[in-house]
Amino acid sequence: MEYLHTIEQQRPRGDCHDPTAGPVEFASLKPQNVRLTSRALGWGALNFERREAAPDSDCLPAGSTEHLVFVSLAPGHVQREADGALVEQELTPGCVAVQPSGQSVRWSWDTRLSLSVMSLEPAFLDRVAAEVFDLEPGDYQLLASTREQDPVISNIAGVLAREALRADVGGKLYAESLANILAVHLLRNFSLRLGSAAAPEDRPTQTAHKSRAVADAIAYLQANYWRDVKLEDMATAVHLSPFHLARQFKRVTGLTPHQYLVQVRVNAARSLLTAGSGQRSLAEVASAVGFADQSHLTRQFKRHFGVTPSRLR
Repeated sequence: MEYLHTIEQQRPRGDCHDPTAGPVEFASLKPQNVRLTSRALGWGALNFERREAAPDSDCLPAGSTEHLVFVSLAPGHVQREADGALVEQELTPGCVAVQPSGQSVRWSWDTRLSLSVMSLEPAFLDRVAAEVFDLEPGDYQLLASTREQDPVISNIAGVLAREALRADVGGKLYAESLANILAVHLLRNFSLRLGSAAAPEDRPTQTAHKSRAVADAIAYLQANYWRDVKLEDMATAVHLSPFHLARQFKRVTGLTPHQYLVQVRVNAARSLLTAGSGQRSLAEVASAVGFADQSHLTRQFKRHFGVTPSRLR
């Protein structure tokens, strides 16, 4: 079944065609629908909201001040009007929609909606575009897009939801690293290169190669975090020298590869502990997620979350 199709070409109706309006912060729209938010946690460029909405409509005549990324958590039905087109969407869990900042848009829905919403500051995306892809703001355009599934975006939203719910120590640093990963993903998969700025697949560059290498390095760490991971092995896997990988990794994520690896390990340990680790001792949990011993796990766990792992048992 088609989950997305264009109904007809027409201009947005009513108050959504208001030339005097200015962009608004999405968080100010229907705050009664917000069930969880990171706004008070001081994360910076990337924020998260969990929303539940009864049938209704929303209109942004001059768009949002932030780029918006939506992840549907339940089935639903939405109509979206923007750029002269009316598009109807049948939502399923995991559907992803990207709405660029500053674009006039109107949504209406006749079902209940359950959504995760990530808001990313345009200036932050511009900075990542310049640092990673060597693009100026006029060299690219973030596109309004809808996809049935995007595992990377869904995973980022899931992690942000847990961080917003728990409000643990280290959440801001974690959100900042995820903001970099989300920005790179949007630029690689949801943007259009303008003018002489050819897309990376059309004009391979050293910069594009390095950004792909960082994404591959992150995937390598997530698949092998429980092993004795060495920078040299990871660099070989992504076809960069250890020096260049370490420098580019820090540039994209804000963390060194080792710092990122520790984050993955402590979050894996937390998942084991909160899900119930059966009869496993803390030493066994430490070994299962790649720490040398229980004391190493305890030290890093307390540093990231402000409590010892034994408090979660």
